Amino acid sequence: MLRRFRKRAFLLFVTLIAGMALVVSGSEASAASPQSGGGLRMAFYAPATLDPHFGSTQPEDNISRLIYDFFVFFDEDYELELGRGLAESYDVDESGAVWTFAVRRGVTFHNGKELTAKDVKFSFDRLRDPDIGSPIAGTLSNITDISTSDDHTVVFTLEDPNPDFLYDLFAYQAKVVDADNENFNTNWNGTGPFVVENYLPEDRLVLSRNPNYWLRDDQGTQLPYLDGVEYLFLADESSQLEALRGGQVQLLMFLPAEFVPELEANPDIDVHRRASNFSYVLRMRSDEGRPAADNRVRQALKLGTDREEMLIGAAGGLGVTGRDTPIGPAFGAYYLDVPELGRDVEKAKALLAEAGYPDGLDITIHTQRDSPVPAMATIWQQQMADIGVNVNVQLVPTEIYYGDMWMEVDFGFTDWGPRPYPQPYLDLAYVTGGDWSETKYSNPRLDELAAQAGKEIDQQKRAELYHEIQRIFIEEGPIIVPFFLDNLYATRSNIGGVRPSAGMSLDLRLFYFED
Repeated sequence: MLRRFRKRAFLLFVTLIAGMALVVSGSEASAASPQSGGGLRMAFYAPATLDPHFGSTQPEDNISRLIYDFFVFFDEDYELELGRGLAESYDVDESGAVWTFAVRRGVTFHNGKELTAKDVKFSFDRLRDPDIGSPIAGTLSNITDISTSDDHTVVFTLEDPNPDFLYDLFAYQAKVVDADNENFNTNWNGTGPFVVENYLPEDRLVLSRNPNYWLRDDQGTQLPYLDGVEYLFLADESSQLEALRGGQVQLLMFLPAEFVPELEANPDIDVHRRASNFSYVLRMRSDEGRPAADNRVRQALKLGTDREEMLIGAAGGLGVTGRDTPIGPAFGAYYLDVPELGRDVEKAKALLAEAGYPDGLDITIHTQRDSPVPAMATIWQQQMADIGVNVNVQLVPTEIYYGDMWMEVDFGFTDWGPRPYPQPYLDLAYVTGGDWSETKYSNPRLDELAAQAGKEIDQQKRAELYHEIQRIFIEEGPIIVPFFLDNLYATRSNIGGVRPSAGMSLDLRLFYFED
């Protein structure tokens, strides 16, 4: 009886998701018909790889979205929109474990090859192969088989029912690639809206419009509207700002908060803002032999932190304070809405003394040079001095931090981009042995709750599980989450079709010049 109830509940849940599907329309920002033509230039940080299955940074995700397509697409509100992905439709059986998708017809790769189910199967087999090592191999490990009954049907079989499976197919790396491609680092043959014309690592990437792109707006106009996109790789944020202000570029994808007041006062520039679950997590190695292995140390550092001061001082107040869990208010009912942990300097000192540090503690925090992290580190350094903790701040280039450092150092600031649901944060970083377990935290109770939450179909029960998980983070977790930062973008005022997203990326397929 219970099993039958769960089947019905799962089907109801999937039916509700399917009901969210929309047909892509043109611009929501202007009543006028979008104009085709023109080249967009944007300033961004350089990517480390153009292999879409290995991207882990915002530039890598944004760039790969223009060259490749997602199989399943979720819109700016994280609602399913089949019209913008390569899956035309899907069906799930009563067990919730067998998902059958119809692959969109009439789609071709940049080299003229027709997209088939073989390419979809190859893409997800590659993504889930632990020997290949994509960052989402663990996320997709629940897939036991991918089969194709014909050129336009692909079937995923799961070991366990997964109410978030469609979301998993929209992970940053989950783009569809050419099954016949032999080198994804040099041959960027996607089905996406733009084709690579010229790539100079550390300098620029030039993309031209795909003349055979499959997607059309609701007026029947072929997308993308733009003739091309050029990325200028500028590591210095001030240089990015100057390029936008001077009109050399028309878009900044990741806008530092300190630039907002000036840009909002500029009539030639529009600032776009959207609440999100984006955060810079102060993570503490909590395995044996580290200072933060003792929960009294972790709690002392939390009690010494003034989150509101960090939000205002480092991000201009453009976000909401955190509760030291990876689940923020953007997740609605999943969020545990409790008061912010108040700062208590004396209690923090007492806990440090109990932990064996009556004369204070010396620590080194390694972090990125990119805004707002240096300001966050400086503010936290000053706050920690009040509780007797001497913080040595080591700023390094972002590529160095994520190259050899972030999984090893005792303390660091790591940015975590938005996800459409909380489970990936837990599975990747906080369950024992997660692929991105930068804190080396291990809590059997949290592992158990996370496993239950990942399979729970009843949304109220799932919310209760996430609430208990958040209580564990608050009481003994290995992270401090000072705030969740709003997504901030800036464009020249003649750019239309901008849809600010709860995720980090914008859909440049819909961008156009208004004059």
